[in-house]
Amino acid sequence: MASKSDVDGLEDPGEGVELPLDANFIEQAEYIDEDAFLALSAVHPDEESIVRRLSVGGAKLLVGPRGCGKTTLMMKAYYGLLRQPATNTLPVYVNFKLSLKLEPLYINTPNATYWFRLWLNLKIYQGIFSAISISDGYNLPDDIPSADHVGQLINGLEAGRVEAGQQADAYTVEGLSDTISRVLAANGLSRCVLLLDDAAHAFSPRQQEDFFEFFRQIKSREISPKAAVYPGITTHSPTFHVGHDAEQIDVWVKPDRQGYVEFMRSLAIKRFNGSLPRSLDATPDALEFLAYASFGIPRSFLNMLRTIYHEDTKSSPSASGIDRRKLLDIAKQSRELSHNVYDSLANKLPAYKQFVDTGRAVYQRILMSVKEFNRGKEDDNQALEIGLKRPVPAEIEKVFSFFQYAGLLMPSGDNSRGEKGVFDLYMVHFGDLVTENAIIGRRAKSVPSFVKAFKAQTHQAWPRISPDSLVKPELYSERFRLSLPHCQNCGAERASEQARFCQNCGAQLKTSSLYDELTNQPISVLPISQRMQVRIAESSNIRTIKDILIDSERTNLRSIPQIGPVRAARFANYAEEYVA
Repeated sequence: MASKSDVDGLEDPGEGVELPLDANFIEQAEYIDEDAFLALSAVHPDEESIVRRLSVGGAKLLVGPRGCGKTTLMMKAYYGLLRQPATNTLPVYVNFKLSLKLEPLYINTPNATYWFRLWLNLKIYQGIFSAISISDGYNLPDDIPSADHVGQLINGLEAGRVEAGQQADAYTVEGLSDTISRVLAANGLSRCVLLLDDAAHAFSPRQQEDFFEFFRQIKSREISPKAAVYPGITTHSPTFHVGHDAEQIDVWVKPDRQGYVEFMRSLAIKRFNGSLPRSLDATPDALEFLAYASFGIPRSFLNMLRTIYHEDTKSSPSASGIDRRKLLDIAKQSRELSHNVYDSLANKLPAYKQFVDTGRAVYQRILMSVKEFNRGKEDDNQALEIGLKRPVPAEIEKVFSFFQYAGLLMPSGDNSRGEKGVFDLYMVHFGDLVTENAIIGRRAKSVPSFVKAFKAQTHQAWPRISPDSLVKPELYSERFRLSLPHCQNCGAERASEQARFCQNCGAQLKTSSLYDELTNQPISVLPISQRMQVRIAESSNIRTIKDILIDSERTNLRSIPQIGPVRAARFANYAEEYVA
């Protein structure tokens, strides 16, 4: 996995002044206005099918790792329905990215489930107001609560003031369903599609369970909920069953599928306003190489394109092409973004810190298996995936689910080898295959040789891996131990779940809030270059993620030299993503 020094050494592609096209490289679709969004987004290879399923009846779960395009597809369904009244459907888009703000209530109040579900209802009211506001003529019934009142209640709950919700008993699931029915009737519509983005991304299992219970209850003949969730870390409620209560849709684009490179090329051309920069045009196979290195994550691809854009502005007009070393360095950025997401799990799921730590060694063994298997093979016959032999112990399965969440391993089916057993197949992050020399083992490596390996359709063989070879069974109790919360005073791990006082320092032990722990992390955990972190420290009082989040107008960020509106927005987005 990427070391801390690797992460700290990353260069911010926008280290200098902001450039004219920087706004085109905002990765998160929810932060782009409608016209720019439609102009800058490419067509997902399965877009027609996915958007259609998001736009009609039935409950759906949109599944994929961070940055794979879930929000983009939801926004396309949203704008498509809003601009086509003939569909008789009201789309309501709601982003629950900061739902972890409510997590402290689960620590400090006896009826947190009530307050969280109230907040969910209020956020959907807010989404209804927004949809009506930007529509081409839909109206609200006169007796609907005001947007200002709903906004005040939401702000109060997010600030932990539960008394702000005492007057909100009317905002129940039943009341929300009735309100939606009246909105539909007032506008001659037959259905409401709820597009619930970042829906189950809160890392509090109790919150996730409460969300899915709400999801199941709100579903009706008139109301069709669709939720975007992550693979591997989602906790459903006991009464919610995937397949029965909601159809699952995988949106992660496989990098070896037909049309993949064309999809990424189209995205690049749109972000560069119709024409690629001279360096990409002048370097054969460069764009294809970067597309493959992004491993089906458009957000990673955009980060690499932004780096090239800034490098181009520094080079002389006569310069052309991107040398091999620079392309490999840029590809390394892509894999490090995914490793950063994986590493963040140690803070977001503290009970599984030992699993995350063990997973780093497991992932290195996977890469070594691929490297050994590919030794001496032709460029067009390199293995890009591994087969994990069944049965898979629950502990290894959990670690592999974390790899999927981070975008490091992509499930690619299963395969029976007769007496040798059945294997679950996983494609390994192409950026890691390049960076860790797991493909094209010879010294003289060229970008075209990597592209040839990724494009080849002839590789039918792959290394077969037994779970026991990843972690010896006798080490499970040590390597897969659940971690107990640490003492807030001295940092020592508590002796047992029932312990009331720290055995190390004697301080009384308290139940900590995950949200508080995440927001109090230093900004060094964000993908901000070390040089920029120093500049922020020297020019402001910003030290923690919380400092960025409470700077709602971004005035503190904007006061720092070389941080303009686009970069300030990007850093704020990083902070929000970290606690999402």
